Amino acid sequence: MNYAFARWLVAIVILIANTPGAYADQPDNEIWPVAVAKNGFSLSQCDTVLADFAPIKLALGKNQALYTYLNMAQFFPHQQVSRTGEVKSLVKKLRHKLGKVRVVTELGNLSFQEMIAHPKSRVQGIIVLHQGNIVFESYPGMRASDSHLWWSLAKVITGLIVEQLIHEKKLDPTQKIAHYLPEFSASAWAEISVQNILDMASGIDAVDTAKDYVDPSSGIGRLISAEGILASTTGQTTIAHNQALKLMDSHAEPGLRYEYSSANTNILALLIEALSNKRYADVVQERVWSKIGAEADALLGLSPDGRAIAHGMFASRLRDLGRFGLLYTPAGRDEATLPGAVLNKITDLKSNPHYQNAPEAAENALSKLGERPVNALSQWDALFSDGDLFKSGFDGQALYVSPSRDVVIAMFSTSKNKSAYAYLRAIAKQFPLNAARPKSG
Repeated sequence: MNYAFARWLVAIVILIANTPGAYADQPDNEIWPVAVAKNGFSLSQCDTVLADFAPIKLALGKNQALYTYLNMAQFFPHQQVSRTGEVKSLVKKLRHKLGKVRVVTELGNLSFQEMIAHPKSRVQGIIVLHQGNIVFESYPGMRASDSHLWWSLAKVITGLIVEQLIHEKKLDPTQKIAHYLPEFSASAWAEISVQNILDMASGIDAVDTAKDYVDPSSGIGRLISAEGILASTTGQTTIAHNQALKLMDSHAEPGLRYEYSSANTNILALLIEALSNKRYADVVQERVWSKIGAEADALLGLSPDGRAIAHGMFASRLRDLGRFGLLYTPAGRDEATLPGAVLNKITDLKSNPHYQNAPEAAENALSKLGERPVNALSQWDALFSDGDLFKSGFDGQALYVSPSRDVVIAMFSTSKNKSAYAYLRAIAKQFPLNAARPKSG
């Protein structure tokens, strides 16, 4: 989720431009403002998208993306992740002064509210929770009842479930992945430990880069093509999801350095299925979605051959993304779902040799959020010195959690401009540092 995506966008644009007639898209002066989705799309808008749908055009962040991110189930196979139990109440205790917090970005010296309203921010929905209460909420480009794609925010669900299994002694993080997934014994994954995969330090040659995303012969390109997210334009036959993973090579020593790869998340989803003897979506429902007090069901996208796209194709309401974030705060943490020992592990500032060897990742986070993180564990993008956690998703999705301030910020958007990220720590710091770290149990 770094400069690679900017380069990926350039590569996508070039690919589309070199495929005459196949992927025509709107010129910039015909891009809908996000406000068209505020009250739902008109029939003519729906027809326009449906008549010219092509998965590869999602990368452009234009009209098709705006529509598809709110209507994922129309275009991709999916499995329902059902909510159960009592809905967690979120009481409104609005703090209007948050809207006045100012940050200087490429959009200018704007207040939080001005940034949200700026046509280039393309923020669709944002919510700030403090002590479990709604202190700020805005929906400039979606309805509160809409389910929006999380993209890579979904990775932290996978990370949490793996951490649960480790805590329950059902999974040894030092064990090689082939011990649990013998079908990968002849692959480059075989000798990589669970912990290294969990912390994005697998050394597998499938890093999320611009060039490789659009190359169906690369490790990550084969996977994305197998998932049906990007259509191949080379005439190359799409292979099965698991076969795409098995064909990946290794290019670095496991544990050496942090390298962002969506393949790591999907391998972990297969591991979760193997240990539980259940489909990944069912495990998410049982271990996570049924525990957060969700108000609505979520959706998990599937590859054409029915495999979970765990690394990104997950959709829910904005408030339910916020409720998930509350698991990491005093107001919402459930010891059975997120034990104190697990939260302390995820926010460990010192277990970071892999991150120290990836200065470009820290520089990227610094450029986006205004401060340099010190670590990244369990599928999160960044851990800051005060214990705050950040996860980004393609096109500007965000989940920011401050356990010590009891704050959660959740955001959905359809934006190539990442100026909104610069406000996250500024907003969180409007609240005092007063929440103690949980006791390890």
